[in-house]
Formats: sequence, C-alpha cells, structure tokens
Amino acid sequence: MEPYMPPFDAVAAKREKREIRLLGTMSGGAILLYILLQNVLVTGLMLLGLYDAYTTQPLMQAGVDILLVLGCLLLPFLLMGKGMARVSGIRDPLMLDKAQSRGDFLLAIPAGVGFCVLANAVSGYLIAFLESLGLELSSPDLPLPDGPFGVTVAFFRVVVVAAMVEELSFRGVVMGHLRRYGDGFAIVMASLVFAMMHCNLIQAPFALIVGFALGYLSIRTGTLWTGIAIHAINNTVSLVFTYLMEVMSEQAAGVLYTVVTDGMLLIGAICFLILLHRRPRGAARVRTENGFGAKTLAFFLNPTMIPALALIVWFTAKFVDKVG
Repeated sequence: MEPYMPPFDAVAAKREKREIRLLGTMSGGAILLYILLQNVLVTGLMLLGLYDAYTTQPLMQAGVDILLVLGCLLLPFLLMGKGMARVSGIRDPLMLDKAQSRGDFLLAIPAGVGFCVLANAVSGYLIAFLESLGLELSSPDLPLPDGPFGVTVAFFRVVVVAAMVEELSFRGVVMGHLRRYGDGFAIVMASLVFAMMHCNLIQAPFALIVGFALGYLSIRTGTLWTGIAIHAINNTVSLVFTYLMEVMSEQAAGVLYTVVTDGMLLIGAICFLILLHRRPRGAARVRTENGFGAKTLAFFLNPTMIPALALIVWFTAKFVDKVG
C-alpha cells in the first residue's frame, strides 16, 4: 500500500513562493546595505585623511574591521530580520538557548572542527584546479598586528567578533527564517549567501562547505552556540598558526600544522559517526508545496538579490586574473 500524499495546493504553493521571495528580497537588502555602509565607512576614512593609515597599520585596520563587522554586517541583517519575522512567523530564529542534548553538543563541536579541516583540504584542491585552468586567484590581504595588545585585538576581531556576527547573520537570521520551508533548503541558502559574501574564490569554497556543516550541526543540537563555538575554534587555529609562521621555520610550522589538523580530522570523524547514531532532537520536518529548485529561484530572483549578486560577482572578479 502506497503512503498517502496530500494533494498539491496551487494557492499554497504560490503563497509559499511569495513568502520565500520576500525573505530573499530582505536578505538581498541586507547585503546591499552592508556594501553601502562599508563604502560609507571607507569614504569617511578618506575624508578624515585616515585611509592610508588604515591600509598600512595592521592595528588600526583590525580595530576598524571590528566596527565594520558589527555595524556594517550584523546591523543590516538584524534590521532585515525584523521584517523577515513578519513573513516567516518565526519570532526567535537565532537559537541562542542551550543545546537540547549536552551529549550531542559535545560531539558536534569536534565533528564541526573536523569538517573545517576537510573543507580546507577540498577547497585547496578546487583552488588548484582553477589555477590549472590559468586563473590566478587572490583574496584580501589582512595583515595581523604585533605585540600583546595587537594580538589581543586580532583575537577579538577574528575569533570573537567574526564567529558571533557571521553565525548570527547567516545561520541565525537567514537560515533561521528559512527553516519554515525545510531545514535542508534553509541550510543550503544560508551557506550560499555566506560563501558569496566573502567575494573571492579562495575563501568562498571553504565557506560554502563549512556553512553546510555549521548549519546542520546547529539545527541538530538546537542551538546556534554550536556553530559559534566551531567557528571560533577554527578561526583560533588559523590565527595561531599565522602567528607561528612568523617565529617558526616553514618546515617546522608545516609539520606541526599537519599533525594538529590530522588529529582534528580523525577526532571529528569519530565524533560525527557517533553523533549520527544518536537520536536527533533538533531537526524539524516540514512539508512544502514547492520543489527545491522553485524555492531557490524565488529566493534569488527578486529586486534586491539580483543587484546584490551582480555586485558580488563584480567584487569577486577583482580577485581573479587570467595567466598568460
């Protein structure tokens, strides 16, 4: 006997696409507002005669970047989140409560860190493939400040601010409101936006893969603190090894990095396999009227997301050169 399938509801499908299109419009609006505020900040530095200092002094750059991330990235997404709540009906998308299962949370952290190592390896192969096609890829140069105070500022900017703001913006606001239309759909859309916002082909593949893992593990544990913790640990490892490269030989740093990351990958794989065998508590199964493709088109084909995508492509192209 075949399972009962509810009849297709054309009116509900149309309404659903309209809601997703509105959520995509507000997400695109947040991206455009981010770009606008970023340019306003840079223009302000130029008018004050501080732009050269910003580009040449790592400590000042780190301090300004903290303001940029908080004011230009988090603020637009939180503002748009207010309107998104009226569309999705989800009043608390950020999932900042404690994990539904302490055991799942403790397993998810090393599992997520392992996914970060795996994503770094996969993106490395992808970058090498693109470069073999004659493309020279680059990414924004962010020099790190020296001295105890400089290291503290860099840690706060890279580990605390970046992890909190990016998870709140993408896994919180974007993914949280889209969960009404399916967890898988919400994870993919939030990951795509997260990857695109990096605006370069070196960081974007890594961000896309990690976005899938962070989205899944946050939903699986029922708390955004899972993604924040994984994000912070990954950024801490990256920051520590960046500083170690300045005081250790390249060979010694390379050996240490291999040992540490291989260990994180192994432990992460074991924890993830154990997690898969535990009963999930955070996932929510919902029935939607539209297929994945129709929902994706509704999210991206709208009046603000289209120009946002165009600007992202333009910025990304600036970090790609053709060799020969």
